[in-house]
Amino acid sequence: MNRKIVVGVTAGAVALAGAALYFAKRRNDRKKFEANAAEAKENFKGKLNELQRKAGKELKSAENDAKQAVNSAKERANDWVSNAQA
Repeated sequence: MNRKIVVGVTAGAVALAGAALYFAKRRNDRKKFEANAAEAKENFKGKLNELQRKAGKELKSAENDAKQAVNSAKERANDWVSNAQA
């Protein structure tokens, strides 16, 4: 009977140790996933900020190009009017 108790206690301890290892691994995997997700979030924020900055520069450049085109058109129109009146 003593042997059965020892075998039972040993089997229980082995089962508990296995369960503890299993849950520790799952917790570690979850922590790794959370760390990777946080890193991806930061990378995405950085990329988004970079895209916003580039879009702002492109908008200003397009605005300047449009102003130059309007001024050029005004000058041509004024030249045509001047030539037509002469």
